[in-house]
Amino acid sequence: MLLLGAAGLLLLGGLVASAVLLSGVMSTAATKQHLRMTHRLLDLGLDYSVRANSDDIAVPALEDPAMIATGLGCYQTHCADCHGAPGVAPGAAALGMMPVPTNLAGVASGQTPEWLYYVTRKGVRMTGMPAWEFRLDDRTLWSIVAFLKTLPAMDSAQYASSVTSASQTCATRGEDSAPPMTEGAVVLRQYACHSCHVIQGVVGPDIHVGPRLERWPSRASIAGGLPNTRENLARFIRKPNEHVPGSLMPALGVTEADARLMADFLFAQE
Repeated sequence: MLLLGAAGLLLLGGLVASAVLLSGVMSTAATKQHLRMTHRLLDLGLDYSVRANSDDIAVPALEDPAMIATGLGCYQTHCADCHGAPGVAPGAAALGMMPVPTNLAGVASGQTPEWLYYVTRKGVRMTGMPAWEFRLDDRTLWSIVAFLKTLPAMDSAQYASSVTSASQTCATRGEDSAPPMTEGAVVLRQYACHSCHVIQGVVGPDIHVGPRLERWPSRASIAGGLPNTRENLARFIRKPNEHVPGSLMPALGVTEADARLMADFLFAQE
């Protein structure tokens, strides 16, 4: 009886939630703030999730001044536009985001290097925080963490002078570097392929401007211009217009290793 009662309550809760959602009464406008409880629950869930998934991360030495300087330059290039910096306001888009990007000086003072590294590497769902592991190499990710640990003690004058002298060039993942994950579906999502295509096995938007990428092995050609082989697909993904002139597909900076994973995933479809 208790199980039936619990199941009934869950069903009732689901029906009420569905009714609220489908009624349109729940605003999706970014001008409407979350309830305080919602914000606190999301923050709490993030903290516990990151702690549970970052326990086994080995932290390198983070005190090297050159490493910190590299991290500062990378922060200015990739992070400050959303999170701001001492004396530097976030960019216009970040100012209107919901939820608002967190001030990282406050976060860095209360979190461990493992926590900061995991969030920087993996990103955070439904916040706009991307997974940088597909863009930056691992040493660069740690250099950002090294800088973040110095950020709480930095004032605006120190930040401005440090940015002037720091290199703002970040080491991206090289062509020869192993992909951070070996699942083709993850790689496809990290290059936003599902923003234009329906892809078998990948959940994404319902509006698409590109062809559906389903039952791929049955196709005769790629973009109407290349024989459909695994090798040709990987080449096309990397440099679409070089292999099919006039193609609307843009070059996304896909590495050779990532392109092969994408092609393997699509050719594994039935």
